[in-house]
Amino acid sequence: MNGYKTRTAKEKRKDSPVRKSLIGLLNGTFLAKDRVLDHIPFLLFMVGVAVCYISYGYHAETTVKELYRLESQVKDYKAQDLTLKSDLEQVKQQSNVAVAIQALGLK
Repeated sequence: MNGYKTRTAKEKRKDSPVRKSLIGLLNGTFLAKDRVLDHIPFLLFMVGVAVCYISYGYHAETTVKELYRLESQVKDYKAQDLTLKSDLEQVKQQSNVAVAIQALGLK
């Protein structure tokens, strides 16, 4: 034959770079390498960004809750305003004023 030995599928899978990376990630050997120390500032930056993102999410959620509460309060105040205006218009009607004047004995 040509002297070239073909690899079996099992040997190819064993030498896969993805497999080596995954195994290194799972058993923690990637932390012992010097390359990790070079990336620590970036990792800390990413952690800071993640914390800011989470805090912004909580802030947005509380702001939306406050907005809904205030909108509900505005609806209640509008209904109360409409009721008071209706009561005032009813009191201001000429027939009701005449009855109130006669009750007081003013002519």
